[in-house]
Amino acid sequence: MANKFTYHYRIFGCQMNVADAHDLSARLDQYGGQPVDTPAEADLVLVNTCMVRAKAEDKALSYFGELKHLKGTGGGKMLVALGCVVRRSRERILKAHPHLDLLLDYSDPDGVLESLCEHFAPLKGIVPTGEFTPLYDAGDCRQHFVTAIRGCHHGCSYCVVPLARGPQRDVPLERIVGEAKALEQAGAPDLTVLGQNILSYGTTSGDREPRFVEMMETLLKETKFPWVTFLTSLPTDLTDEICEKVISNPRVTPLLHLPLQAGSDRVLASMKRGHTMEHYRRIISKAREQRPDLYLTTDLLVGFPTETEEDFQETLKAAEEIGFDDAFMFAYSERPGTLAARKFADKLPRTEKLRRLNELIRLQREWGAKRNARYVGQELDVIIERCENGDITARTAFNKPVLQNQRMQP
Repeated sequence: MANKFTYHYRIFGCQMNVADAHDLSARLDQYGGQPVDTPAEADLVLVNTCMVRAKAEDKALSYFGELKHLKGTGGGKMLVALGCVVRRSRERILKAHPHLDLLLDYSDPDGVLESLCEHFAPLKGIVPTGEFTPLYDAGDCRQHFVTAIRGCHHGCSYCVVPLARGPQRDVPLERIVGEAKALEQAGAPDLTVLGQNILSYGTTSGDREPRFVEMMETLLKETKFPWVTFLTSLPTDLTDEICEKVISNPRVTPLLHLPLQAGSDRVLASMKRGHTMEHYRRIISKAREQRPDLYLTTDLLVGFPTETEEDFQETLKAAEEIGFDDAFMFAYSERPGTLAARKFADKLPRTEKLRRLNELIRLQREWGAKRNARYVGQELDVIIERCENGDITARTAFNKPVLQNQRMQP
């Protein structure tokens, strides 16, 4: 057993980073770690970074600077930077932030723990087993994750994930099921299965390995979670079989996050998305046929280097036609090392990108309000996440926040 120690985890970026942080925290707890609320209280400070978009990368680099003063507080604190930004900007980070003790260009929990057992004094001498009980706090009812895929092999031209996280690596099904059962036994009310492209589960592991449908059917059979969600999906891999066997299952939540990115086939081809608008329309129609209560969310990216005003209007048209319940909308920012950065000059002025983005946001807000109106007067099951001073915060099966003020009237 390691010596007792405290740690603080700061997370930037996507739900994969959140899942990695939860898993590593569970491992640290197993070996004597105690989480604390601030870096100043911690013996070990971990910063998990993201470089999918420039804004997230800039935030992480700025936060490294905020940690500099901790080195003057004594006590032998260890400051660790990990994840995607480290892989890209190691030399820059070393030069600008020499107060950081350890730089790891990955966030895989097993690999991070092995490195900490080499460099962090309270863990030295520990030989990690790779086995752990997923983190669950009965007082914390936020989403609980099990990671099924790490990395991605798809290769969208604008996306840095394959460079930052490597090629797709499937987690063995027995480990996925084991972690899900552990969360269930601890009392977790729901489960979210994660992968950069979760629908491609099993496709890189050989013909005899289980595929996505089999993985989900096994999870549903081996556990009793009333709500099971899967994230994130690539349209080109969403099939009729998945709609009929997974999306239609009443224990699978109605949330489907299916990034469209653009409404122009020409831009989609430049992005190397692998799908067309015709395919997207058809498969969404099939999903809604199987699941009338489908809650459809998407990602939309404007200002891609080859995007013309006509292409942008096609994206507006698609957003209006399809009727997304919600959307994550972004202006293109060049990511070094990607195919798009090598092949296309990013000539569109940022002012024009922001104009297009703001127009798209206005349209989506209008449609989102119309879509939300269909829930008026309905009773929905929710998970209560927080109850404080009479205020209740909850979320629906499709992860929509619900707020209610329960204060007593005088």
